[in-house]
Amino acid sequence: MQSGFRIVQTLAVSIGLAATVLPSAHAQEPPIRIGYLTDVGGPSSSNDGTAGVDAARMAIEDFGGTVLGRRIELLVGDHQGKVDIGAGITRRWLEVDGVEAVMDMNNSAIALAANNLVLAKNKILLATAAASDSLTGKDCSPNLVQWLPDTYSNSRTIASLLTKNGLDTWFFISVDYALGHALVNSASQAIAENGGKVLGTVKHPLGTSDFASLLLQAQASNAKVLAIASPGADMANLVKQTHEFGLKMKTAVFLLYIMEVHSLGLADTAGIEFVDTFYWDLDDKTRAWSKRFFDRNGKMPTAPQVNAYEGLYHYLKAIKAAGTMDTQAIMKTMKELKIEDPTGASGYIREDGRVIRDMHLFEVKSPKESKYPWDYFKKVGTLSGDQAYRSLADGKCSFVTKNN
Repeated sequence: MQSGFRIVQTLAVSIGLAATVLPSAHAQEPPIRIGYLTDVGGPSSSNDGTAGVDAARMAIEDFGGTVLGRRIELLVGDHQGKVDIGAGITRRWLEVDGVEAVMDMNNSAIALAANNLVLAKNKILLATAAASDSLTGKDCSPNLVQWLPDTYSNSRTIASLLTKNGLDTWFFISVDYALGHALVNSASQAIAENGGKVLGTVKHPLGTSDFASLLLQAQASNAKVLAIASPGADMANLVKQTHEFGLKMKTAVFLLYIMEVHSLGLADTAGIEFVDTFYWDLDDKTRAWSKRFFDRNGKMPTAPQVNAYEGLYHYLKAIKAAGTMDTQAIMKTMKELKIEDPTGASGYIREDGRVIRDMHLFEVKSPKESKYPWDYFKKVGTLSGDQAYRSLADGKCSFVTKNN
């Protein structure tokens, strides 16, 4: 165990299970407790999971393990992808364990449920791994900060940059539920604004394994870009089958992380374009921080894992600067402080809780272009944060509207 703070594993197997950790008898003040709610061993765990927890642990270590003279404790809960379990753990943390902030989520539906519980207790939600743009839109909260790029910014950035570069005709293959619909809608708007056209859209149920008929439709459209608006295993199957079909279209993937490229291999993913705020090999700072992460976890970090570090580090900075554990004072300070930390992050938190950072367009390298382990991406463009994210006015966040 690291000195100065404790990591408490709460691997919940039924609703509401969570560990209660009592402060040491000699402690003058109770610890500051933060709950890390994630998918520990399920389908999303390779992009977050225990390595995301370790990234948060790195932030605590780098901060010295204490703030305002109090130890920092990290409680970890496994929501197993189920809203009732996630809500039960969150409720227990808030009502019994004295948690001051809940973070991560790795599931937008669970984030929305936790958001209501956290607001009711006047605590803070650091949504470092939840992508729904409603979190800073119709479901916004004055006690929430959203770190992960959302559905709007992920789709709009890549659509804008590629269309401006002459790839102006698009065909979408999308999972048929809210996530896919949101990605397609935002991208379509950006394509039209930049003079492009959408030549077709086909949808598929979650868990589809054979995409042959959909890929034939994409090929027949003669579009320049095939855009994949499907996550996880569906995205992976689509990428593999696109390669097998030998489609002569530029492939754009709205939700892609380095571990998925690592698993699929460069032969199947070469040439794919996607957007993100972080890549381990961007500059000296990203390389230095990522090497530390790699030495502990044996892999390079994904966006949710980096965001876990950035979100918690910024939260602790705000507590120190505010000099109090008052929730509204901390939220105010988080929005006043510029985002700067050892990962090389640069940005700010907008009034609605949306973290604003530049979005980079990356292309996956071919096997021949890759010169060393994890040398997977090259940066081919950037869209400033002020352009990449939905405007305050368009988000229609209720508390922002009320304040203005």
